[in-house]
Amino acid sequence: MTQGDRVALDNCIKCSICVSHCPVARVTDKFAGPKQNGPDLERFRLEEPAAVHPSIGYCSNCKTCDVVCPSGVSISVMNCKAKGEYVSLHGAPLRDKLLCRVEMMGKMSRLAPSLVNVLGGIKPLRILGEMVMGVSSKMTLPQYAPKTFLQLYKPQSLANCKGKVLYYPGCYVNYNNPEVGLALVKVLNHHNIEVMVDQFECCGLPIIANGFLDVAKGHAERNIQKLKKYAAEGYQIITTCPSCNLTLGRDYHELFDLDTSEYSVMDAFEYLDQLLEQGELKTDFCNVSLKLGYHQPCHLKAAGSGVPSLAILQRIPGLQVQDLDAGCCGLSGSYGFKKEKYPISQEIGQNITRAVQEMAVDQVITECGMCQLQIFHLTHQEVIHPIQILARAYKL
Repeated sequence: MTQGDRVALDNCIKCSICVSHCPVARVTDKFAGPKQNGPDLERFRLEEPAAVHPSIGYCSNCKTCDVVCPSGVSISVMNCKAKGEYVSLHGAPLRDKLLCRVEMMGKMSRLAPSLVNVLGGIKPLRILGEMVMGVSSKMTLPQYAPKTFLQLYKPQSLANCKGKVLYYPGCYVNYNNPEVGLALVKVLNHHNIEVMVDQFECCGLPIIANGFLDVAKGHAERNIQKLKKYAAEGYQIITTCPSCNLTLGRDYHELFDLDTSEYSVMDAFEYLDQLLEQGELKTDFCNVSLKLGYHQPCHLKAAGSGVPSLAILQRIPGLQVQDLDAGCCGLSGSYGFKKEKYPISQEIGQNITRAVQEMAVDQVITECGMCQLQIFHLTHQEVIHPIQILARAYKL
């Protein structure tokens, strides 16, 4: 632990606000809470790294503890390191080793994505999977797209190019929801902005959340090398996934002490908001008569960039966007797919179910692919990314 981290640790004033806001601790006593697993035990781990409470496995890594801490203590980093220490000491089930490899599963699905989708919907197979592997048979599985985003992406030759960005799509957009990436490319090309894509590795967040820190560090080192190269060539790096954004831009440095100072990562709407402030955002919107409910992902809150999409969406004529303001959705990547954590995940998400019902919205929008899946699972409402609404408003 660095001196800087120690100072942060000593800043914990034991106010327990992180416990009172923790979505997991709110619904179950199986998790001892972010303070006990974080700053409290971290003091012992400075001398004895094995001082890890077994309940650390129930931390969902939503990072709400970081957001609410009045002293700026990196509680989620302490919890991630503690989970890594626990896994290195006690190992992890095969299920966790597989669930966190979302990139590997995406590549394997390319052999027959339609067949994978069909098999994932056969109830007896899901029940068998729950009995043998511990993967919940109730949770909706993500569907794999017929073609990946990288296969569908076609670079456009732009006259009078006004800027250039490197788009990091992330595993979910690439393998499951390429429409999000395609919508972003259309919107940026509409503004004469060049979009570059490349083959990156998974950002590593699912691997971090399951405690395999050494593996995730390898992903981080390789991704950083590529990101630095594009930044040096003048590309602004953007993402549409808040979790990828946070991992590339902050976790690599805070968790692994890697140098990320040579590049910066922005949310796609942060970049568009910048265009808006510069008076360069096109406003040739058509009317979109919809009443939308907006869900802010936990990792977007943790990034501290506010809700950059709303400033633009509110300019679209006919469009009503209401903040669901219902807290964490509960899925937290692979967390809610695990048999023993599925009930916790569903209980956390009930606030969203109630908000959607009370507001009677036509559709829900949110930036996180996993939040999209969970909200659909909870409410059966169609859930899409805000960039898809913007592309629709431009008639792209």
